Amino acid sequence: MGVDEELVALPAPPRGRRLLSMASMVAVIVAAAGLLVHLRADVAYSFADARVSDLGEVTAVDLAELEPNRYVRVRGTPMLSRMVRFERAISGQRYAVFPLAGQRQIFVQVSLEALVDPSRASQGEFSGRLLTFGQLGGRFQVVREYLRRDLNLPVTAESFVVLAEEPPSAYGWALGMSALCLAVIALMGALLLRWFRPLAAAARAPARATVD
Repeated sequence: MGVDEELVALPAPPRGRRLLSMASMVAVIVAAAGLLVHLRADVAYSFADARVSDLGEVTAVDLAELEPNRYVRVRGTPMLSRMVRFERAISGQRYAVFPLAGQRQIFVQVSLEALVDPSRASQGEFSGRLLTFGQLGGRFQVVREYLRRDLNLPVTAESFVVLAEEPPSAYGWALGMSALCLAVIALMGALLLRWFRPLAAAARAPARATVD
């Protein structure tokens, strides 16, 4: 019984390629973890109470009592003269954002299709997810700045937006995306561990001598 000289003669894996592979897996883990953090509010909303919380007339709403990331219904007259239209880059879906008459701190986002189709939205009544401009992040930064600068509305990061036609059941995609991120993190973590874990079975196996 001896050592297989051909196996011994095989070159070791290039160190640079090994480090690059490990760095790539770590980068994937960090990106997936970052996406999980970004989705945490969407995931929480997907588990929110499916029963809509009726806020009543917008002019009677007490802003101090509003809790973001809830499914709410509010009534008011849309101020379409102060409307901003925008399009989401990924989906291509077009939306409008406007305040409701009598106040300047609660806005509504609706799709343009729903805005012009009375069969999809009750006039003056909007149900959806309640968030602040700040929670909507960078994608609403341009909208907020336009409302403040060009339409002279006192919009801040604490101003509220009702994302109409977005009940908790519409956020099942956030659960699926989170599950995918967790699966990617688990897979990359397992692959990283294999770089450091000795192959016990191979170490215990006796070396076979070559016979001519």
